[in-house]
Order: sequence, then C-alpha cells, then structure tokens
Amino acid sequence: MLVSTGYDTFARRCPRTAQVVLDIIADQARAAALIGHRVCCLVQSNDPAIRFEPVGAMPVAWNDAEWLDSSRQQGRP
Repeated sequence: MLVSTGYDTFARRCPRTAQVVLDIIADQARAAALIGHRVCCLVQSNDPAIRFEPVGAMPVAWNDAEWLDSSRQQGRP
C-alpha cells in the first residue's frame, strides 16, 4: 500500500510530474494484478479544489465523504 499525504503541495509545484507519478503507480498496479498481487494507492490532499486528469486512463474516484461535498461536484460532467 502506498499512502501520500499533502499531494496537493507536490501537484501545485510540479503538476505534470505529479500526474505522471499517479499514472506510473496505476500502470504498476495493473502489472501487479496480472501476477496476483495488489497495489493500493491513497492520495490525500488539503486542497478541496484539486483536480487530476484521468489516471492510467481511468477517472479519479473520490471517497464518499468528498463526493458528498457539493464543491467537488462542480467540475463533474
């Protein structure tokens, strides 16, 4: 399991690199799944307006508490 706290600070300073790191983790998680291993990555942010492009070609999923926050829904289709 990978846990990253304060990811918003990293994403603000190096937005492209922060996105690439998440994509790499997603790719590695898929590769691990092929051989029966699991990878779980939790990314914590203090910025309620943080947004990410799809990670590993999948939309980013917020936890239920965040999804219920109406400010999270503003950018959703």
